[in-house]
Amino acid sequence: MANNKILSIVVVVLVFVIIGAGLFYFLGNKGTQKETNNNQQTNTPVVEQTPSVDKMAMVNCGTGTDPFCFLNRMNECLPVTIQMMGGDNTTKIEMTILGIEDGKCHFQRKINDVLNLNCFFPKGTMNQDTLDQTFGNDKGLQKVVDDACKSGW
Repeated sequence: MANNKILSIVVVVLVFVIIGAGLFYFLGNKGTQKETNNNQQTNTPVVEQTPSVDKMAMVNCGTGTDPFCFLNRMNECLPVTIQMMGGDNTTKIEMTILGIEDGKCHFQRKINDVLNLNCFFPKGTMNQDTLDQTFGNDKGLQKVVDDACKSGW
């Protein structure tokens, strides 16, 4: 009798997992399917809706309610800025990616409206771990940060 109870519980759990996975798959692919169908209906080549010039325009991500706004553009070294408050709710932090300059990603950070970092990261090294390292969170990238943010800029 106890084995039947355990077997029933296992079957119910498996059914829920299968249904959940099916819903996740269905809902996760819904946007992709819709986009594909829209492209097929027009029968015209897909052209980026925003000109490449706009991609290089500065994007203001506001107060950091959507950190991916900043992080996605930072990863490509596209111009972007974000303003945040420190954990003490009194320290104003502004981070800006100015774009590629001389083959390097130009990053600036202001704390309470005073520029305290002006860095030129080699291509491919400006990412979330590097950003964390600039705030003193050890990611093993201190030399990268030190080299990119040399004093005397």
